Amino acid sequence: MKDMADLDPAVKLLTILNVQSAHLGSKHYKQQNPRKRNGTTSSPTEASISRDWYSIAKRAKLQEEKPTVPEKKNEPTPTLAAAHDEHHNQDHDQDHDQDHDHEQEQEQEQEQLLDDPFELHWNIASEAIPTKFEPSPRQKRVIPHLATFHESSCATSTSTSARASQPETSSASSSLAANSAATTSSSTATLVDPKRIDKLYTSKLLDHYRKNINSSASASLSPFDQGWLSILSTYKDVLYPRLTPQRHDQLRAALALHSMNHVLRTRTKVLKNNEHLSKLAASTPAAPTKKGHTPPAPAASSSSSVPPRNIQDQGFTRPKVLVLAPFRNSAHAWVDLFTRTSQAETIENRARFDTEYLLPAGASDKLAENPQDYPADHVQTFRGNIDDSFRLGIKLTRKSLKLFSEFYSCDIIVASPLGLRTSIEKEKDDADFLSSIEILIVDQMDVMLMQNWDHVSFIMDRLNKLPEEAHGCDFSRVKPWYLDGKALHLRQSILLSAYETPEIRSLYNRSLVNIEGKLKAEVKHDGLLTQVPKGVKQVFTRFECADMYKEDDMRFEHFTTKTLPMLRRSAVSSSQTIIFVPSYFDFVRLKKYLKKLDDFSFSSISEYTPTPDVSRARGAFFAGKTSFLLVTERFHFFRRYRLRGAKTFVFYAPPDHPQFYPEILSFPFARPGQVTVASYDDPNRTTVEDIDPSDITSQVIFSKFDLLRLERICGDVDARKMTGAGADETKFAYLF
Repeated sequence: MKDMADLDPAVKLLTILNVQSAHLGSKHYKQQNPRKRNGTTSSPTEASISRDWYSIAKRAKLQEEKPTVPEKKNEPTPTLAAAHDEHHNQDHDQDHDQDHDHEQEQEQEQEQLLDDPFELHWNIASEAIPTKFEPSPRQKRVIPHLATFHESSCATSTSTSARASQPETSSASSSLAANSAATTSSSTATLVDPKRIDKLYTSKLLDHYRKNINSSASASLSPFDQGWLSILSTYKDVLYPRLTPQRHDQLRAALALHSMNHVLRTRTKVLKNNEHLSKLAASTPAAPTKKGHTPPAPAASSSSSVPPRNIQDQGFTRPKVLVLAPFRNSAHAWVDLFTRTSQAETIENRARFDTEYLLPAGASDKLAENPQDYPADHVQTFRGNIDDSFRLGIKLTRKSLKLFSEFYSCDIIVASPLGLRTSIEKEKDDADFLSSIEILIVDQMDVMLMQNWDHVSFIMDRLNKLPEEAHGCDFSRVKPWYLDGKALHLRQSILLSAYETPEIRSLYNRSLVNIEGKLKAEVKHDGLLTQVPKGVKQVFTRFECADMYKEDDMRFEHFTTKTLPMLRRSAVSSSQTIIFVPSYFDFVRLKKYLKKLDDFSFSSISEYTPTPDVSRARGAFFAGKTSFLLVTERFHFFRRYRLRGAKTFVFYAPPDHPQFYPEILSFPFARPGQVTVASYDDPNRTTVEDIDPSDITSQVIFSKFDLLRLERICGDVDARKMTGAGADETKFAYLF
């Protein structure tokens, strides 16, 4: 074996680096699990030890280039040397006391961080975030306390994603998991103790919320707020498909508080690190640099009085919260909550915001003036400004809140999917401002399904991607998992909808990969068949379809070969028949087919039909000039007209909105100006045309892939019998 002194200098250096790296890597593997979460992570060098020779050599070079104080040639006299030693010992004792105090502060801070989901989630080491998420069996467990602030008969399905398959090494992570598990055994347990909410949210922010925005009349948080904040503070993804007009405003307020708390805590950490860097720069002598070279960032040394601190606290861009809303009236409600929650002394551009997001001066709102004439969900959705193209940036400072801020300098973005997509495409597909979104809120997803779901998919595909340009980013302050492209696995997503559809479920299953896991409220449906006027004949017809991709063709074939010929042969259903089509694509296909038929009179109206044409089509159908009326679900969603003159109703597929089914079947019995379902239950009502309920017939065409829609209309039990594996294969028609 050759002596080290005889080796080539380059080989000698490489050998030393290999030995050091192997030693450190072995020590790191034994003492620290790769998923250990440390709330007070030190420098990136200590947090991630790797075999990157270039990084090690670069660090060694920086250590060698540090300026050193030259030694004095003249030796001090013995008396001066003794005095110097005594003074040095005193300084050493003081430094030791300071170090001891600093260690105690670090221990206290460590204990606080281990009990804080915010610090546990956002200070995780990049190595602990898996890059590949394997599909794992879902752990379903009932959390009884959900019934206290959600709708009754709600359960929660918990998907632990990647963390379920990896061991928990952090004591805080174990305690949090134990706390979550405890909810399954106690009816009064919560994900986070309400007493701990005071520690997890900024005190001033929480006090202001209790006094001014809290839904409870008392000074304490309402059970609804306590329950939701206990879930949101864990930074898990949430899908809540039980949105109701009665609870919508309260839920928005809780989400606004959670989002504002996240922005303020993140900003506080950045400001503290800025102060730390200022102190460090003041205590470190400036090193001479060559002309044209930027001096390196100051680093804490052993002689510095400033303790070391992790300064990686930012993302690539500033925006941290993204709220997607369908209309400007929803955006106005969100911004109003943000301004009320922020406690800002000054709201910049508030007058401009009210002008652009409220109705113009002098305009009347029929829904607000006569809410009793329309269903509650329709009034809640369409009152006010319903423009669907908008985008707004909100910037927070110490004492003010600025509206209409530039995207790259704002903290919160409130936009519609269409408005945000238009902005991105206008700037040549520049979506870098979405690279550092940490909280995503998608409000009223059921309404977005009635607009254009492709816009939502467009935005989701561009979230948390590596930016194309720097945009003035200080990469030394960027969190490691941002640099590694793992921001997608830290983002918290909250999805709100009135019901669940295959599109929403697909988004929940595929696009939400939060390492904390995800929660979904599973609602038990009793159905709405009891709201249909008694005596109406209801027939549900199933067609067989084994391949989901062929369902559209199989449905069209079933309708054209079986349903439509039967309607034309009957003396009753050959006229005064409404065909209700949920999908616009099916509507266009069906309309094109009906035009080719001989001796077949029909009218058609959709969401794109001009108002004069709608009036002519309705009048012709009511007068009997046309026998069939083809209607889309979106038309009824946006207009909510009462279509008169029909005695037979054919649903090409079950409607997505369950309340549309009893509404449409109640058209012949509704009084003018009353289309709400509640009005149909009035025992003193009088029919407009004195129609016998037995003369009204309804037929619904469905397949096994319509399970979610049928559950909301027929109830869970009946829907599973009609579509599930236990369904009678010889029975294709169900009569109610």
